[in-house]
Amino acid sequence: MCGNGIRCLARFVADVGGPGAPPPGRPHAVATGAGLIRPDLRPDGSVRVDMGPPILAPGDVPTTLRPTGGGDGPAVAVPMTVAGTEWTVTTVSMGNPHALIFGTGPAGRDPIALADLDLEGVGPLFESHPAFPARTNTEFVEVLSRSHVRMAVWERGAGRTLACGTGACATVVAGVLEGRLDRACQVDLPGGPLFIEWEEGGRGTVFMTGPAMCVFKGETGVAERA
Repeated sequence: MCGNGIRCLARFVADVGGPGAPPPGRPHAVATGAGLIRPDLRPDGSVRVDMGPPILAPGDVPTTLRPTGGGDGPAVAVPMTVAGTEWTVTTVSMGNPHALIFGTGPAGRDPIALADLDLEGVGPLFESHPAFPARTNTEFVEVLSRSHVRMAVWERGAGRTLACGTGACATVVAGVLEGRLDRACQVDLPGGPLFIEWEEGGRGTVFMTGPAMCVFKGETGVAERA
């Protein structure tokens, strides 16, 4: 599952056109390993994606972390020691596992400052930690306001990346669960901003909106042997 990839795919299909492209105003339907995803091209050129509801049950994320007070609820603001530092971690799946970190120290009272973060040092330690049996994507989040955050991501199997759509969605979900963020929030990533909305009630769907544009076209072929 790749939220940014879905947006790019929707833009590509719309640009190519032809009989397989849906008419304007009708969402695409894209089958993924995380289920059916429906991206919608907006009049301003952005793409809004119905990312579905988050998965919060720890066993389904999957993670061995459990709520601090016990029980079967989501793992929210759980203390976890990595590289000699106590981090406060919330786990969310958007079809792939995420560990969200807003702070360190007891209850995460010391906020993350991305300028001081050694992402290459701590990212791999979270990714391969035994608490995440399928490994995990890890997002470190600096809160600018209740509706605006800055985020850096260490993706499992890829390392530091410029953006992660599912990670941006998981960031807002975790921020709401920790009481730090509103349900509509801008997430700034190194590759640019995304706007995330987590609906209240209903399915609890997360919507992601961001730009997608063609930046390169080319042709490839195999030269015939003489």
